[in-house]
Amino acid sequence: MRIRIILAVLFAAATAGADFREFKLVPVDPSIETKLRHVADDILRQFPKLTADNLAMTMIDVTNPNTVSRGDYHGDAPFYPASVVKIFYMVDVYHQHLEMQPDVPRALQEMIHVSDNDATSFLVDVVTDTCSGPELEGRALRKFIDKRRVVNRYLNPMEYDISAMAKAWSFGPYGRDVQLMGPNKENRNRATSNAVASLFLWILRRRAVSPAASDAMMKLLERPLNPPTKDENQVKEFLGEALPEGSKLWSKAGWTSEVRHDAAYIELPDGKKVIFVAFTRGTADDVTLLPAIAKRWLTEIAPAAAP
Repeated sequence: MRIRIILAVLFAAATAGADFREFKLVPVDPSIETKLRHVADDILRQFPKLTADNLAMTMIDVTNPNTVSRGDYHGDAPFYPASVVKIFYMVDVYHQHLEMQPDVPRALQEMIHVSDNDATSFLVDVVTDTCSGPELEGRALRKFIDKRRVVNRYLNPMEYDISAMAKAWSFGPYGRDVQLMGPNKENRNRATSNAVASLFLWILRRRAVSPAASDAMMKLLERPLNPPTKDENQVKEFLGEALPEGSKLWSKAGWTSEVRHDAAYIELPDGKKVIFVAFTRGTADDVTLLPAIAKRWLTEIAPAAAP
């Protein structure tokens, strides 16, 4: 009896924070992968500047909690995640139980709702116990880079193929933040659409860090389809723009001159509940791309709901 109790406690501890290995156990649905290929084929024809290796999509159907299934198109391909990386920083704030420190709640709100880079910079400093500044040398530089690996040390052992070490910049890094990147930019932020979708799944299932932390993160990610202010967009020009009236959206977008991404949990009026992540590279200036992907994807999964 005592052994069974100990094993149960160990199992509960092991599953409290779900990881990417469990995501890989979610059954792959060939029909989802077929639908994503149809979406990709049509989008690549519609946007000739976009190439197949610069497009990745992951979908998880969570409509029925007992029959969750998934599929992807280039879901394990690495991309620069832009501001989508802020989801990982958000999770680590809660993992370290820093969410109630001074200014952290406000910074979390601004990092996720507005995608503010100043708020993100502050939170990176908080979770890594570092600060930006002029160049460093020798041991001081090595220590700075090692401390910036704190998010990676949390997520990589759970097999998340991501790197979240660098701040989000509006005009580029300076000083030691340039040194952080490495001579070949080997420390640049990196993620896959599968990794992001997996993290969304565990947040949704209330298993990212803890149920209370997951609920708080979902609240931060909640996004009205008619944003109250222009600063809280991440709907128009992104996946949310194509959603039919009555849909509900939780999301985090990311965009630079190089990439344009969106990661979302969506509840459609017909009852379908889906996690959908789209990563694109090389056509970031085209604000019609992500809405077009969402519109085409809707014709595959919910034809009646497609605009």
